[in-house]
Amino acid sequence: MAARRSERTTTTVTQTREPRATSRIADGGDQTAVAPKAGMGLGDAMGIVSFLLLLTAIVLTDMLLGKHYGGGMFFK
Repeated sequence: MAARRSERTTTTVTQTREPRATSRIADGGDQTAVAPKAGMGLGDAMGIVSFLLLLTAIVLTDMLLGKHYGGGMFFK
């Protein structure tokens, strides 16, 4: 085996290959500003949903207190 490996000659062929991914920052020539997305973010949506759920819980609790005990603020 060792004899066969030493008999082989290896030739290296240098080929230039263009990279598939190029950096847009390194270009320098094309510097367009990316506008932020318009619309509601995740934090805003979670805040609104949390507020609506809290408000619904308060109203339903008051409705039950008014119906069964006669002591609700909105429902008596």
